[in-house]
Formats: sequence, C-alpha cells, structure tokens
Amino acid sequence: MLKLITITIFSFALSAHGRAPSTYSQVRSELDKTGQKDIVNLVNEFVKAGAPSRMVSLPGHERAKNYILEKIKSYDSRGTGKLVVDTFSPDVDEAKRFYQSDFDQKVEGKVSQLHPDYQKWLKFTTYMKATAERYRSVQGVNIIWEKAGLDPSKILIITAHYDTISHDPTTLLIAEKSPMPGANYNASGVSVALGLVKTLALIDLNYTVQVVFLDYQGIAFLGSYRFATEAKKVGKTVMGFLNLEMLGQDTSFFDKTKKTGNMGVYFRPQDAKFIQSLTQHGSKITNKVIFEHKATGFENSDNIRLWDSGYTGGTFTQNWEDDFNPKFYQTPQDTPETLNHQTLFYSYQYIGGAVLGTLLDITK
Repeated sequence: MLKLITITIFSFALSAHGRAPSTYSQVRSELDKTGQKDIVNLVNEFVKAGAPSRMVSLPGHERAKNYILEKIKSYDSRGTGKLVVDTFSPDVDEAKRFYQSDFDQKVEGKVSQLHPDYQKWLKFTTYMKATAERYRSVQGVNIIWEKAGLDPSKILIITAHYDTISHDPTTLLIAEKSPMPGANYNASGVSVALGLVKTLALIDLNYTVQVVFLDYQGIAFLGSYRFATEAKKVGKTVMGFLNLEMLGQDTSFFDKTKKTGNMGVYFRPQDAKFIQSLTQHGSKITNKVIFEHKATGFENSDNIRLWDSGYTGGTFTQNWEDDFNPKFYQTPQDTPETLNHQTLFYSYQYIGGAVLGTLLDITK
C-alpha cells in the first residue's frame, strides 16, 4: 500500500504581485528575465549537486532533491505558491506488472523463444522485476509546486523527472556503480521547469499550474504513477500536461537532416488539439526551435503514466528519430559540455510561451 507523507512549506498568496501579461510581447519580456546563462547554470549546478549519480537510494539523489527544494524556495520567496513534498513507498507490485505486461505485449508470441532477443528481453524483464523488489523499502519523493489561478478548478501540469539511471547497452541491466551525470537526461528538463517556477511566481494566472519534479522514473515510472494516481483523487479539471524530457541534446553533426533546433513533441492522436494550442503559443515567442508534431505516442518517459490516468498531453523532447545519439543516453558521457546551450534556452522560451499563453489566454 502506498504511504503518503506530505509537508506543506508555503501557502497560497493570490495577487501577490498584481501583474499578468496580456500580449505575447509582454510574455516574451517576462521570459527574457531568465537568460541563457541562468538556464545553463541551473544544469551545471544540478548535475554537480547530484554527482556522480541521481539514482534513487544514492547520496546524489538526496542532494538533487534538496537542490530543487532550495531553488523553489528562492524563486518563490514571497510564497505565491504551495510547495508539497510527497514522500511515498514505491508500488513494487505495479512495477512488476508493468515490466511483465511490456514483455508480454512486445516479445511473447512475437519473437521466437530460441532467438537471442527473446532471451535478452526475458532476462531484462526478470532482472527489473527483481530490482523493483530490492527497492521496496526505498522511498521516493515527488516535489510539487502549485500556484492557484483565478479559476483554481482548472489545472495545467508540467512534469520533469529528476532521478537518473544507467543501463549497460549490451545486457540492458542497470549499471548501478556507473557515474551518470544526467545533463540531458534530465537536468535539462529540470532546469526548464525551475526556470518556469521562477517566472510563474511573479505573475497572476487565470488557471492553476502545477510544476512537478518526479522521482523513480528509472524504475517503471513509479513517480509519475504515484503522482497521477493521487491527482485523480482530487477531482479537479486537468487542462492537460507538458512532460519535459531531454531538451539539451541537439547537433547538426549527428542529425540526419544536418539541422539544429528541430525538436519534437510526442503525443497521441487524441491529444492533437491540446498540443496544437500549446505549440501555437510557443511559436509566437521564438522561432529558434521548432517542436515538430509527432502523433506516434511515446514510451520512453513519464507521459505514459499520465495517459494511463486519462490525462491529455505530450512530451517535449529532442528529435528521437533524426538526432538521437546513444553515446549520450543514460551513460557517463551525458555531461553539461555535450549540450547545445542555445537550443536548451530557446526550448525554455518556447515552452514558457506555451505555458503562459495557456494560463493567461493570450491571443495577440
């Protein structure tokens, strides 16, 4: 059974600043108060705080959690939002079901039991189920910053996981002793989310926003499973969600199209209307990055748990088809120096425009 321990640190203080942009130009001015150097510094500091790895149970994980909390308190020093620390016991039985179901759907009956791939994925599934069991007593921590809008019954959710995990590329087993800086995966998403907290704390909103820093992404997405399960109990109307994942890896050298700035937003066909609205807002703020619409679904991030709970939304991330480099994915080479700092910053501006445009009903 899940165990909930919540600590409310700040309370709501509506209209603390009395400022709400009404045009895209004003939105851009608010976002410009956080510069490229600020976003890059967040990545560098966060990676350093969590070194050598932010995997659950390790000391770096605890330091990374504390870094996020300290930054939120600093950015919202006047307490315009509510900060909740949700400490939970991982649902290990759900993790086992998740891995077995994934194997049954994708491998069993589709790949010969004599094929090496069948044996590899069977070993991986068995191993991950056993790993989840080993972590049964290791609590996770989701960090939720919520700011109420004039209509508090409607909520926009922004998520970014802050833990890391490293898998051996050959065996797929967890390399628990391997350094995992996690600059792109997912200090990049965390830095953008923190930048949004900084901006949103200074603005009065039409609707409520939650910026959620998720734990336990590396094991069956248990942090987002926890968050989505608890959120449904509240019963408020969720406008949709933006999941932020790996926003800093962007090269022309490895890119199949030899371009930079071509990112992706992954969603299901039924999410298209919401995603279209988000990207219309974002494109009004900057054209330095383009989040290409990819209505193909996405199985590599926390969005799947939110979809399973009935929420609309998608994952804003790098272009996995044209510019995915396995050398940097969940490996010790995923360092801040490998990121495209400009693309990361422009992604912050674009996503910030999508968020503020939605929360403020911007039309011009």
